[in-house]
Amino acid sequence: MSRLSVWLRRAAILLILLLIVIALGAYFLYFSRDPLSAAPPHARVAPTVNALKGLAACWVETGSTFTGYPFAMTAGSILVKHPNGDLLIDTGNSSHFDDEIAGYPFLLRVKLRNLAGQLNPEVPLPQLLRLVGGDPYKVRWVILSHVHLDHAGGLMDLPSVPVLLTREELQFAFDPAVQAKGFVIPAHTQKFPSADSPTLKFEPHPYETFDESADLYGDGSVVVVPLRGHTPGSVGIFVNLDPHHRLFYVGDAVDEERGYQDRVGKSLLLRDSDNDPARANEIVAKLNQLHQMVPGLAIIPAHGRSAYLKFFPASVLTCVASDVPAVSFDAPATVAPK
Repeated sequence: MSRLSVWLRRAAILLILLLIVIALGAYFLYFSRDPLSAAPPHARVAPTVNALKGLAACWVETGSTFTGYPFAMTAGSILVKHPNGDLLIDTGNSSHFDDEIAGYPFLLRVKLRNLAGQLNPEVPLPQLLRLVGGDPYKVRWVILSHVHLDHAGGLMDLPSVPVLLTREELQFAFDPAVQAKGFVIPAHTQKFPSADSPTLKFEPHPYETFDESADLYGDGSVVVVPLRGHTPGSVGIFVNLDPHHRLFYVGDAVDEERGYQDRVGKSLLLRDSDNDPARANEIVAKLNQLHQMVPGLAIIPAHGRSAYLKFFPASVLTCVASDVPAVSFDAPATVAPK
């Protein structure tokens, strides 16, 4: 056997071994998940959902990766078009992402670029909003599922707009230790309310399987519930277009549909992003419980692209409207969140 043949054979063996190592690493870092205990039994308070004229939800994707695979990831916003003023749910990354993380230590910058930074926007959020008929200057509120940089960053590209956050999430956002880890970018907090002026408060009104809720518009179209665990003030947002089109946006409570479908925890790669892992796992179990009770409810993780595609079958930059024909509505909004 010639030296070249021996060399090629050894190279092929090394390549196979390398591929095996990469596959095992990917499995243990991302695909392997720990099963979780079931949530305690909980009664369901089923809401009455009425179709509202002029109500629609639009998928505004600002970034994506691995789009040709089942584990594709996404980031961005859901624009809720409402007769009493539009609502933006999350905002994706800032278009100034690299500049905003420049002051962090080298290894932390590498981590942020290779995780959250993979979903950086190529087109700023305001331009994308216009493509679905939105107007960044007419957004009534932005509500953040939580304050991590890849959910709050897009605020930097928007005009000034009220941001809905609970007291516990604001305290988390302004914590220097949290900012030092890169979870929250100090520049983003300039767009937040002050820590002692929360703009979102829950009332003891049960909704679905949750004991607290906040009805943003007072008409049942958008209802917010606490999902404390990933961050202290993480929230989930129900958008009820009509009885047959309901979505529940759950932020990073799970990173993909498998979390609530199979009742499994986050991947090893993402596990350290949970502020309170035990509480975060309880929320996953609670989402699994809700999924079993209401299988027709579209539970959408912030980064789970497959879940978006099921609710928005026409793909990105499209809207799903209430089954009531839209009409013009010029009356001022009268109901504000508490």
